[in-house]
Parts: sequence; C-alpha cells; structure tokens
Amino acid sequence: MLSNLEVKWFYDVIALEECRSFTLAAQKRNISQSSFSRRIQALETTLGFSVFNRNVNPPQLTPQGRIFVGYARNMLDDMDFQISRIKGEDKLRQSIRIDAAPSLSVLLLPDILADYRDSPDKVFFVESINVNDAVFNLKEGKSDFILSFYNEELMNYPFINHKIFDSALHLVTPCDQNGNPLFSLNSETLPLVKYANDSYMGRQVNQVIDRIPNTTFILTFVSSMSELLKRMILKGDAVGWLPDYSIQYELRERKLAIIDHSLTLKISAYVYRSGARLNLTAERFWRYIKERNVES
Repeated sequence: MLSNLEVKWFYDVIALEECRSFTLAAQKRNISQSSFSRRIQALETTLGFSVFNRNVNPPQLTPQGRIFVGYARNMLDDMDFQISRIKGEDKLRQSIRIDAAPSLSVLLLPDILADYRDSPDKVFFVESINVNDAVFNLKEGKSDFILSFYNEELMNYPFINHKIFDSALHLVTPCDQNGNPLFSLNSETLPLVKYANDSYMGRQVNQVIDRIPNTTFILTFVSSMSELLKRMILKGDAVGWLPDYSIQYELRERKLAIIDHSLTLKISAYVYRSGARLNLTAERFWRYIKERNVES
C-alpha cells in the first residue's frame, strides 16, 4: 500500500498545513483546487487515516496528521539533501530547528552547539519563544527540538525527551559594596522581580511564595528572561529567584547572596523531540545530545 505513495503528495500536505486553505494551497502547488483535493484524499486513503479534520474551518491537523506532517517535512528535507550530495552540490546544508526557553537559549545553548562538531553540513535555526508556542511548533512539525524545562505533555507519547542537567532556583538579594545583603526575610516588605505566571519558573516560584505567608512580596517587575531579571536585581532595588547556572560569578564576587536555602527550588532541563524520524543531520545531533554527560 505504501508503495503507492507519491512524493508530490508530501509537498501537497505541507502546503495545506501551511496555508490551511485548499484554495490557497492549490494555488501554491500550481494546480486546480479539485485536483489538489483529490490528491489529498488519495494520500489519506493510501495512509489509512485522515491527515486533516475538514469539519472545522480552517482545516486542522488530526493527531495522526501532526505526526505525519513532521515526518513528511523531515523526509523531504533529507531527500533533497541526499540528492544534492549525489549531484555533488556540497553547498547545501541540512537545517536543525530548535525552539528554546529564553534563559536556556542565552546561557546554555551556545555551549551545547559549540561542542557539536559532527558535520559542517548543517545550519542551526534557533528561536527563543515561550513553551506553549514551542510545543505547538513541535506538534506541527515546524521544529526538530525543544530545549526547555519539565513539561508534562512533552514527557508522553508521541514525544521523546532527554534530561541534560539538574539545577536550582535560588531566592537572591543584591549586596552592597562590601558584599553585605541588602534584603532579608526579616525585612518588612520585599520588592520582587519574577517570572511570568504562565511560565514554568513562574509557576514554581508561585508555589514557594504561597508557603511563606509571613513575608510580604511587592511585585515590581515581570519577565520570562532570567538575564533581564538578574540585571534588575543587580541594580539593588529588588529580590528574586534566579537559576544557579546564571549567578555563579555574582555569588563568588558577593554581588548577590542567597537569602534562604530552604526556599531553593530544584529544576531540570530537557531536550524534547517528536518520536517521528528526523532528517539525518538532526538525528546525529540527537545522538550527540544523548551522549552528553548529565550535569549536576
């Protein structure tokens, strides 16, 4: 049955996923709408499942369709790359698409990518976006990997994960010129900079704040970017939770101090991907990720 699949159908289904309109997708593929619709139907008949739900407008991918479109993108990417190699066109490079949590994209991803020297025939495309958008892109086959913190949905089928490190979130205070903390839990009020409530770190911090009702926090600044929060704290006007990996220098230099270790939160970061086969270069990068030592 699968031997009847035609490569042009893969391009058709990707066009429809991008346009979410049979009319626009048919124009993009330069065929009539009726012919385009028949080709999508032929694909779905051959596969044995519906790729699109036509009962909604615009048409949406079915759960099986999401997996298939990701596979189709990677298969076509890999095929184009291999054919170009056969033809001797060495300039073509395969892409590796990564969506990353803002703090991880700035502080950790550069080191991960710098250590990866498997093949020069690659280009990394990295977007620093919130986890909801990242999950959507992964489901839709628009990214290969997500670098982010624990996510319940991504821990389950059809996704695969690999933990890359364990760390901690510390409640820290700025220090004066002599290295003395400017704030403590004994302060009447504590001006607070924190992560957005809809972020992973924001939810974790909120749970800790709820456990210390005797301390009054006055929210002064909100951001999803750890580096921005750190800069605000270093100005000396507020406290906040920051990841251990981003404040090692500031702790050593006594520019920041941990207020209370009992309020420290454990966090872990993961690389997530779809269970569908990726292009050859992305699969090699996944093997590299899995072989890296888990840092503590």
